[in-house]
Amino acid sequence: MSQENQHVETFKATAQGNGWPTTINITDTEWVLQTDEPTEDGGSNSGANPMQYFAASLAGCQNEQAQVVAEELGITINKIDITLEIDMDLSSFMGVTDTSKGSYKEVRLKAIVHGDVTQEQVNELGKKVDNRCPILGLLASSGCKIVSHWRI
Repeated sequence: MSQENQHVETFKATAQGNGWPTTINITDTEWVLQTDEPTEDGGSNSGANPMQYFAASLAGCQNEQAQVVAEELGITINKIDITLEIDMDLSSFMGVTDTSKGSYKEVRLKAIVHGDVTQEQVNELGKKVDNRCPILGLLASSGCKIVSHWRI
């Protein structure tokens, strides 16, 4: 892709760790998040852990991209139910290995689309969304296997 066709936006955050909990301010917004770990893993369970936020980000990205693509395709979506699972090897997090490269193993994503749509339209929608969602693209480029099913 040539540079004149790119649309680059920078996303910013600042964070402060106080033990396990981390408070994250999304720069130039009112959004403040807190990550932590469950007490059985050493945290204080004051927030979702970073991987849970990552999974939530993927679900949100898929839904938002679906809204954009549906408008482009001229189809009406009333609701999308998205379920997903991300398998991750935590060996590097646990200190067993020195690198996290290749730690994402498989994503299983199911989307049920409600609206005045056919299965053929949902197939096209799902393919375009999966190809355009930058978070799913990040996982795919890491070598993670992507299993995605879109249906009515």
